[in-house]
Amino acid sequence: MRFLHTADIHLGSNTYGRIDPETGLNTRLLDFQRCFDFMVQRGLEADIDLFLFCGDAYRTADPTPTQQKVFAECLRPIAEAGIPIVMITGNHDHPVSYGKASAIDIFQYVTGDVHVFRRPDTAVIETPSGPLQLIAMPWPVRSMILSKDEHRKKSPVEVRDVIEKHYVNFIAQAARSLDRALPTVLAGHFSVQGSDLSGSERTSLIAHEPKFTPGQLTPPPVDYVALGHIHRFQNRAPEADPDATRVTAAATTPVVYSSSIERISFKEWDDRKGFLLVDIEAQGEEKTTSYEFIDTPARRFIAIHVDAREAAEPTEAILRTLDAHDLDDAIVRVRYHIDEAQTAQVDTHRIRRALTSAFRIAAIERTVDPKERERRTVVRRETGLKEAMTQYIDQHDHLASIKDDLIEAALDLETTYDAQRQQE
Repeated sequence: MRFLHTADIHLGSNTYGRIDPETGLNTRLLDFQRCFDFMVQRGLEADIDLFLFCGDAYRTADPTPTQQKVFAECLRPIAEAGIPIVMITGNHDHPVSYGKASAIDIFQYVTGDVHVFRRPDTAVIETPSGPLQLIAMPWPVRSMILSKDEHRKKSPVEVRDVIEKHYVNFIAQAARSLDRALPTVLAGHFSVQGSDLSGSERTSLIAHEPKFTPGQLTPPPVDYVALGHIHRFQNRAPEADPDATRVTAAATTPVVYSSSIERISFKEWDDRKGFLLVDIEAQGEEKTTSYEFIDTPARRFIAIHVDAREAAEPTEAILRTLDAHDLDDAIVRVRYHIDEAQTAQVDTHRIRRALTSAFRIAAIERTVDPKERERRTVVRRETGLKEAMTQYIDQHDHLASIKDDLIEAALDLETTYDAQRQQE
């Protein structure tokens, strides 16, 4: 059995986009659509038996009609091919208010074999290659917990503990009731302990959100754990190479974040973007799982940093660094570091002209080291002559070589002056 695993599409993330004159759509929306179409076509070519989406379809829980239209159009070839589509809700899919529909609930009413899960559940999905057992573990919604009287006064940490205990118990009980001879997948949208964050999640992960260990997610007969929520591709299974893009006959059950299919921000500028094709082969109760990570044609983000503080011509130093990069059709951010004395030497017009092949200039930012100001010597009534002279000389580099002589001469003058005063 072969299926496609994806998550965190976040359609509607339009940062660094502009209006496309031919379609009237934001160019970043078109970037996401291009990657989505590529993924679907690659899945059809690979003859997948199931399309598995693990949460966060849109940027927000209230997508625009245009975003909904694009998402549905991208999925249509899968539905028309008769391939089952499984979708679980992510935190971005859920409305804030309890009881309202999620952003993906509508898909269970469209034409095709579509299964949408917004609560922990189990199901047997019929596919062209036979049945697949599913443990669906969508994003745990706190409002559902807090709607119950016994939990309303609990602290955020206590609510997290309740969720973790409930999820772990549900998985264990579900696993005990499953057929060990059938391919089995746990699909979830949450954090696994020790996961390597992509960057975008560092500011968006919810405080006190539940976290799970790989062992809690892989009781037999689970053959593969398909995850969403963290945008960096990685396998969190113990002793697995987390970055291996092709795994054959995994020794331990893979616990895999698929990554997102397109970059969300510069926090993900150097991350690979794509999805997974997963194979589960069963011979009785003996099963082996393998997978391959497929890169999508995601828009390149290029982050350039130039330290030009030692450069005699800082503009030329910046331009040489730009020339070393392939900027064509990329979203580019340039940051350069200079001293205050070099500020007037940087020609930003030339820098912008050097970036004309870029798809979009995200920013040209500078960091300036201020010129060290000479501090005035502060001499108080109680300050002695030696201390005052030391302060003064230390702030004038050209006097450093004769510091001792100056201080000695000053002290001699002070002694002579005091002697004269005593004689008067």
